[in-house]
Amino acid sequence: MGKNMKKSKIGILIIVIIAGLIIALTIDIHLKYDISLFNYAKYNSKLTATEEALIKEKPLNFGIYEEPPLAFTNEFNNYNAGIVTDYISQLAIETKSNVNMKIRSKSSIIQAFESNEIDFTILENTPDNAKAADLSIPLFIVKTKILVHAGSDINYLRDLNDRTFVTLCGDNENGRIDSLFDEELNVDIIEVENMYQCIALLRNNRVSGFIGDDMKAAHYLNVTSKNYNYRFLDTVLAEKEMSLAVPKGSEDLLSVLNKGIVSLKKKNLIAQTQYKWLGDFKSDTFDLRVIELTNRIIGGIILIIGALTGWNYIITKRVNAKTRELLENKEELRLIIDVMKNGIMVIENSAIIIECNDALEKIVGVARGDLMGKPYNDIVQLKPFVDMANLNRVINIGRFYYLTSQIIINNNKKMVIIEDYTEKYLNERKALQESKMIAVGRLSAGLAHEIRNPLGLIKSYSFVIGKYKLDDICQHSVSVIDNSVDSINKLIENLLRFSKLSNDEVKSVNIRGIIEELVEIAKNKSKDDIEISHSLTGIPDEAVAINEGVLRMVVQNLIENGLDALSEDPKDGKEILVEASIHENKLHLRIRDNGCGIDKEVIDNIFDPFYSTKETGTGLGLYIVNTEIENNNGTIAVESVKGNGTVFDVTLPILR
Repeated sequence: MGKNMKKSKIGILIIVIIAGLIIALTIDIHLKYDISLFNYAKYNSKLTATEEALIKEKPLNFGIYEEPPLAFTNEFNNYNAGIVTDYISQLAIETKSNVNMKIRSKSSIIQAFESNEIDFTILENTPDNAKAADLSIPLFIVKTKILVHAGSDINYLRDLNDRTFVTLCGDNENGRIDSLFDEELNVDIIEVENMYQCIALLRNNRVSGFIGDDMKAAHYLNVTSKNYNYRFLDTVLAEKEMSLAVPKGSEDLLSVLNKGIVSLKKKNLIAQTQYKWLGDFKSDTFDLRVIELTNRIIGGIILIIGALTGWNYIITKRVNAKTRELLENKEELRLIIDVMKNGIMVIENSAIIIECNDALEKIVGVARGDLMGKPYNDIVQLKPFVDMANLNRVINIGRFYYLTSQIIINNNKKMVIIEDYTEKYLNERKALQESKMIAVGRLSAGLAHEIRNPLGLIKSYSFVIGKYKLDDICQHSVSVIDNSVDSINKLIENLLRFSKLSNDEVKSVNIRGIIEELVEIAKNKSKDDIEISHSLTGIPDEAVAINEGVLRMVVQNLIENGLDALSEDPKDGKEILVEASIHENKLHLRIRDNGCGIDKEVIDNIFDPFYSTKETGTGLGLYIVNTEIENNNGTIAVESVKGNGTVFDVTLPILR
């Protein structure tokens, strides 16, 4: 879709450029040669073989009526002279033809043209003349203009009102000059026979100005008034396009004449001839050299604009390419920071969040759209992370631990990095705890060994004393000593078990039998108001390879914990349920009770060594269970609701 749009735009641009060039060329041709682009293309060529044969066949006869300065016979040498005479002479040279020129009266020329005595003449390009003859492209244009004194206050048509002007009788034939003014403009027109009389009336201020053909007035002034005391108004009242006329059907001759006219205009001969006869008074005659200079200046400007446009296009293209590259790099960087586990945000002016990644959204629980462009102090979830007191310190939020740090990018930007430190923190804590436990275990083993020796002696001598007949008080004292020794011995056994845990021996055992055995023992030890039951799903009767010691320790300890929790609970309907199932090569155990439960504040500490909620507890039972399960690549999890009971979920691996 994007490529098609781009091609469409390029196509439109090309069409616009071509249309612009055609329009510019049309205007240029019209200004230079006063012809259309079509005629210029048609006649700007050499003569064809047929046309050359035509002009070599016989001399061409050109007829024109006498009308200075267009054409007249010089009274001193009897030579033909005039502007049109020079045009035809130059045209004969351009077409390499032989032209005989005949200057006669207007009626004689018309009669000779109609009788084919002359091959071509010059006529005004009017609809009537176009019907009577075939007309060439315009050779020159005669304009009806207004001539006034150089210092006259007449500048516009409205200034002509209530004034008198002079004109030639020939120019006002059939009231042509009178028809140029509407009824609202009161202009008095005087007719005279020649330009001498017109200029005489104007010079003597008998009239306000001359109205008529500009070429006649300009020629007279060029010959008689070199001091330029007169000027033409800019207003053009009428125009007459003067063309060469040939008899109807003379297409080849017309083509020869048109090609000659184009050649004259291209060589600037029209303007030069007019300057020869009219001088500077023909103010609106364009000199081709001026137009060429103007075109060169305009062309240079266009080339400069084109070069600058091209340079701008190249620079724009490079900038766009770099912009796309930067956007692609930005997207790549966005993907990179989005896959990072650490939360990242960029803060500008020490307040506004201008960038963040997906990890930050997950950590603070706020969508990116609600973070971007907002002051970070206004976002409650971010306050613990941007607090300077928590910088470079591990902070606890819920069940997670985070480490916040920052990097200064520049004077007004900084990057805040929030690292999820939970796993590292717990591992470090566990490693520290394990190192402590190793030391405590070694100390416990030494102490247990040293305590057992005197404890054995106390037990032995207590047995000896008991053989003698003693009174009731002494017998009670011996019984207390025995019970105390048993308690100490039990503590020593726990210490020894803590210092030297079970081995990793795996052997085939009957899981069903072991669980049923341990449940039965627990029933015998429990009170009558506690119901202990079990549910075994998918547990085979045959032996399964598992660590028997760990299995027994886990089931026995967790049942005993349940019994302890229920013994302190006065409610009815106390029960313990042991559930077991096997799938995916793992034994899944669930031991639940509906006892007093564990407080939410302390549930994370129950697997720590020496931590106990019981007054007489050692705090080693669940620690040993947790350690043994982890050593055997198992897992243990606990859920508890205060007052509703506790559930332990355990998985132990099975070897197939």
